This record gives sequence, C-alpha cells and structure tokens, in this order.
Amino acid sequence: MDTLSGSIERVTYYNPENGYSVLQLRPARSRGLPYLIRDGLETVVGTLPEINHGEHLTLKGFWVNHPKHGGQFKTEICEQTLPATIAGIKRYLGSGLIKGVGPKLAGRIVDYFGEETLEMIDEQPQRLREVPDIGPKRSRKIAEAWEEQRQVKEIMLFLHSHHISTNLAVKIYKTYGDAALPTVQENPYQLARDIYGVGFKTADKIAQDLGLPHDHPSRVEAGIIYALNQMSDDGNVYVPQDELTRQSAQLLEVPVDLIPAALDRLAQDERIRKDIVPLSYSPSTPKKETFADKGIAESQHDDYGKSAIYLTPFYFSEKGVAERLKILKHSSNHQDRQFPLVLPDTSLSSEQQKAIHTALTHPVSVLTGGPGTGKTTCLKALIFYLESQSLRYALASPTGRAAKRLSEATDRPASTIHRLLGYSPMEGFKYHAENPLPIDFLVVDETSMLDLILANNLLKALKPDTHLLLVGDVDQLPSVGAGDVLRDV
Repeated sequence: MDTLSGSIERVTYYNPENGYSVLQLRPARSRGLPYLIRDGLETVVGTLPEINHGEHLTLKGFWVNHPKHGGQFKTEICEQTLPATIAGIKRYLGSGLIKGVGPKLAGRIVDYFGEETLEMIDEQPQRLREVPDIGPKRSRKIAEAWEEQRQVKEIMLFLHSHHISTNLAVKIYKTYGDAALPTVQENPYQLARDIYGVGFKTADKIAQDLGLPHDHPSRVEAGIIYALNQMSDDGNVYVPQDELTRQSAQLLEVPVDLIPAALDRLAQDERIRKDIVPLSYSPSTPKKETFADKGIAESQHDDYGKSAIYLTPFYFSEKGVAERLKILKHSSNHQDRQFPLVLPDTSLSSEQQKAIHTALTHPVSVLTGGPGTGKTTCLKALIFYLESQSLRYALASPTGRAAKRLSEATDRPASTIHRLLGYSPMEGFKYHAENPLPIDFLVVDETSMLDLILANNLLKALKPDTHLLLVGDVDQLPSVGAGDVLRDV
C-alpha cells in the first residue's frame, strides 16, 4: 500500500452511520504525488474515524482514478498523529476537536505554551488555568474532552496494530464505545456476534494476534456457531449433533471432547436449541415432538430419534411456521366466510375449477405444477372472483424478479414479501402478529424460493381468518436461505 501524510484542510463529507468520508488533505510532502488539485491538496476517500479540520493523519491505501470524481487516495488504514509545528498545533486545537475550544482560544493557548502545548494538556492539564480567561471549570472541561479524544485514538491505534482495517475499527468503536478495548482484548469472538460483517475468521485472526489459546472456550463456541452458519448457507435448518461435533472439531483443530460442553453453554445462552428429529419421518409423522411430549426417558433417546442442533432463530421459525399454519387451518373465523363457488368462466378445465374452489374454501392451499400446466390461468380467474366480491387481497413473491413476473402475468400489482410486510433494516417488519396485514386473501407465487425465516415472518403477519394460497413447483428454484418450505408444506 502507498502512504500519505498531512493535515486535513477540509472535510467535504462524513457519514456518521458508517464513517465514510471525503476530505481534502494538505500533504506533508507534495513532491512526486499524483492527482494534486488546486492549492496543492489531495482528495482522500474511505472509512475513517470522526475527524476534524486541522488534524494530522498518516494514511495507507491506494491511488485510484475515479471515472467521475478524478484522482483520489483510497485509504485502508488511518492513524491520527499530532502536529509538530506551532501553526499546525493551532489549527489542530481550534478545529472543533475539543468542545469549547475555538480558533481564538486555541491561538491564546498555543501562544502561551508554544510547541509543548499538546504535551502539557496531556500531562498537566491543570496548567491551562495559567492562560488568561480560562478558569477551573473551563480548564476541567477541556481536559475531559482531550482525555475522551485520546481514548478514541488509543483504541484505533490498538486495533490497527492488530491489522484491523479502519473500516472495521470504526464499526467496533461505534458499537462498544469506550468499552471497545477491553471487549476486544477479553473476547474478540464477541465481535462476530455483535457487528455485521465480522465473521468467525476475522475474529479468530484477531484472537490469534492477541495470543488467545487455541482451545479457549470462546473460540470453541464461536467455531460451532460458524459451522452451523456454514451449514445453514447450504440450506440446512438443523444439523445432527454427531455431524456438527465432528465438523466443528475438524474446523477448530481441537479435541472432539471439547464440543459437548461448548454446546451446553451455547444452549444455556439460548444461542442454539437442541431437539430430537425422528429417525423415520413422513408427512404423517409429528416432526417436532419433544421427549417431554412423548414421555420418553433419556436412555431411550437414541431409539426414538437423533439429536439435532438448531441455531435459535431457525428453531423458533420452524416451530412458528407449523403452529401458524395450524392456526390458519383451524380458525373458527373461516366458518363465517362463504366464498361463491359458481364460476361463470366455462373456458376453465374441471381441474382448474376444482383448484379455484379449493383455494376459496380452504384456509391454506397449494397450487402446484410444472411450467405450462395452467397455474397462471387459475390465478387470473381467482383474482377476478376476489375482486367481484370486493375482497382485499395481495400478490407477493420472495424476489423482485419473481414479483415482476407475477405482476406481468396477472396484470395486477405484486410486490416482494419484504415490501409487502413493510421491512426496513432499522425497524424490522412493519406488519406482524400485533399489526397484521389488512387483507382477506394472500397469494404467494414462486414459493419454492421461500425460506423458513421469511415464511415465519409472513405467517405472523396474517390474521387468523386470512386465506393463504401458495403457488409454485418444488422442482423450480430453491430458496436462498435455509429451509424447504413449499416441499414441507
């Protein structure tokens, strides 16, 4: 990587959410530097800690030529350094870095203490009272603000020393604040739990740099969660315990006998759920009965089924989908609604008419078949009758492309399930059990792509008397997330 040092002349843009910044930097040495703009400044972009005009930075990164904005320095590592000259110290101190210290007061402080100003504030802040118009209260506030800034710099310096990028360092500091340093030192695997974008491998590298033992309990627990996540990426909702034990030990390169105790700790923390899956499963076999439900003793577990480990969200999603489908199916509210069963469109085949009758008379139904079997024709006829009865309905699909196809096929508005439920990253789903969708009938197309967690959130948002029609083909595209909802239903 290239290195660029200098003082900040102007902060053009700063995003407080993720730290992305655009700034103009005056290089300490400009000879041989590319892309100098007017007044001898360089444009710097990248994820940076919150910085101010006048601060000194040492940056590591790459020179790039942006097609729209021209030449700029894209920083990967940022180290905040202290200025050495009188003019630099004045700009730095008066940059807004310290609350209550503006350019004029900064000038008076630096004029009084000279080149030793920053060292004095750091080691003898009580001497600030020697400067005219600075009393004990103001002196104390300046000292407190300086200490806060110093802690931030120490945290960033520590993280950089362990090869953590500025982008990740900013996320860590924004998540933990002043507790960032002890959190990372005591349990770097906590980062994988709390910070989006930090995985087990990143946390493990930090732990190794810090010298944590290879068989540290936190490492074993984090490795098990990582293994479960890897298997869920392959579509699995749960993993047999013996298989998880073997793969986790192999991944972590630790003895197998460390895994059971780690699983117990994870279960106590409710990060995983243990359950039993029957050895022989058929649609008529209850899949989710516990030992307590069956009255089976501990010694009989192996005879009844195999131990399975779930990540907690998948366990509750599977349980939730089953329970909510049962609620929809058996809701007494459905008995009060009588849909018309007379279909005037004689062009429909008897099988298609039967399919529409089934959807109208059953709370939950599935319309399935390969391409060209008439699913779209059935949907058009169904929508016509829903509209003729002034019933509120919605059309949705798991993906944007599928929703667009559904809208084009039916000539009616269709949306993704996330948009239907009013999802936002910050607030989650707008529609849920306490605020259900105001509809009488829901059609979900391309249901083969519906994963378990999204299915659970969708069903939670339905009133007990809402009719649900799932449309799709189990041999078409599978879900991106874990689960095989359409096939299981």
